Amino acid sequence: MAARLEPSVRRRVFRAILFVSFTSVALAAAEIATRIIDGYRLVSLRLEMSREPLQPAEPEHRSGSQKWRGDTDALPFVQQLPVAAGVDREWFTAHVPDRPVARPDADLQARAERYTRVAELHANYEWNWKFVAKAVCRGDYRDGGDTFNQLDDIYVFDPTDDSEWPTYRFLRGVTYPSGLRTNAFGWRGPDIPLNKPPGTIRIAFIGASTTVSPHAEPYSYPELVGFWLNKWAASHGLGISVDVINAGREGVNSRSIQAVVRQELAPVEPDLAVYYEGANQFWPADFLWTRLLPRSRVSGPQPSVLASFSAIARRVESAMRHAGLPGVEPPKPPLIVKWPRDLDERDPDLAHPHLPIELPHILGDIEIIRRALEEEGGKLVMTSFVWLVHPGLVLDPVSDAMLFDYLNTMYWPFNYAHMRRFLDFQTRAFRKYAAVHGLDFIDLVAAYPRDPRLFDDAVHMTHAGIRLQAWIVFNGLVPIIERRMASHEWPRPIRHVLSKHPAFGERRLVPMTEVRAACNAAVH
Repeated sequence: MAARLEPSVRRRVFRAILFVSFTSVALAAAEIATRIIDGYRLVSLRLEMSREPLQPAEPEHRSGSQKWRGDTDALPFVQQLPVAAGVDREWFTAHVPDRPVARPDADLQARAERYTRVAELHANYEWNWKFVAKAVCRGDYRDGGDTFNQLDDIYVFDPTDDSEWPTYRFLRGVTYPSGLRTNAFGWRGPDIPLNKPPGTIRIAFIGASTTVSPHAEPYSYPELVGFWLNKWAASHGLGISVDVINAGREGVNSRSIQAVVRQELAPVEPDLAVYYEGANQFWPADFLWTRLLPRSRVSGPQPSVLASFSAIARRVESAMRHAGLPGVEPPKPPLIVKWPRDLDERDPDLAHPHLPIELPHILGDIEIIRRALEEEGGKLVMTSFVWLVHPGLVLDPVSDAMLFDYLNTMYWPFNYAHMRRFLDFQTRAFRKYAAVHGLDFIDLVAAYPRDPRLFDDAVHMTHAGIRLQAWIVFNGLVPIIERRMASHEWPRPIRHVLSKHPAFGERRLVPMTEVRAACNAAVH
């Protein structure tokens, strides 16, 4: 009997093997396809975002709640927004030159893989030696300093003013595993001359992550502004070229930004510097009579073990987690705000000692920036900072999951109306500062659409959103340049001819044992 059943058993085993094999192949193919679509790397076991996420083909206008990531997705808004005199809306759809994908530098890739417990960028930042020493020697691990004890060695630089600011900068002339490419000064974008050439208007953009833009983006928002400015200048035969500097870097605050201007930008004499930042010091807990719960350290629930390795599982888990949410703001405890009677909410007194949301520190740093620029003949341009948050905001539970968690976990328990109130005050303070000092002000908040399809979270924009941001700033800069050229202020010659930038030296990789030895030496 056993001998007669043996062929059927073999057939069943064979069929089972075939089923398992075909199922495995199908799942593997589906996993690969999902990783490609969602922008994850194919070669890493754990899910990691690709440095070259899939960009959709040039789309027609998208419908529904799908995020807008195509070059022309925001065109309907461009057609509604006003443009500067002499600007053609068709330029928005002009093809920006393709940039070939560059391989990351082998040593930076190796460090990123070596320090898997640390954010790959932190392992490859060039850190301020003074900041590192303070963090390690004093155990002060704010502003990223908690990274240092997880490293065996670290890139460092010496600040020109012996301060701990800026806390870090990017390595010069490299391609990061994240896709970021830096020039000879460590700024994002192509190389520019140390000494500004004749007939050139040089514009620097300063800020944090929303200025440097996602590293995987082919162009940051400042680079797109430069593209359109040069197109505008050429179309009108102005005989000028525009140099653009993107000196932004993620995670920094106003103290680091002013140090970047003083140490790195002032020597290259920019004609303008555009300030865009309003998130990294924003925490609207001022004037509250309500006890706050501790701030969450993570934005939203973290993925399960399976969802950390599988793009399919990540999708399923996200859909299950958010399918039942209505997309409206969840209930939050009431907050009692007692606004100071001597502080006009509509017309802020910039000298008031109790301005909220760290504005005394921020405005003090902006004042340092303004003076540093004017000492070299440059000017500061202020902007308002865009947040997608307002009373009645309704989000898609699935496509806006990151945005929803950003507002309702990271900023718990502040409700949307409370956040909007303080953000509007920040905008009024920035506008007032510009008016008091005779600076140009580009009101991005007033012009930018409140459309979740343009945002990944409340402040970071999608590919289409970044292009729209750049378009609005471009149109804001055109009349400024026209006015300066009409008065024959621009283009202006450089004041100082440099043979070398004073802030940048040779790359230094220092063992952490040397840092700790310096701590011991300082004690003794």
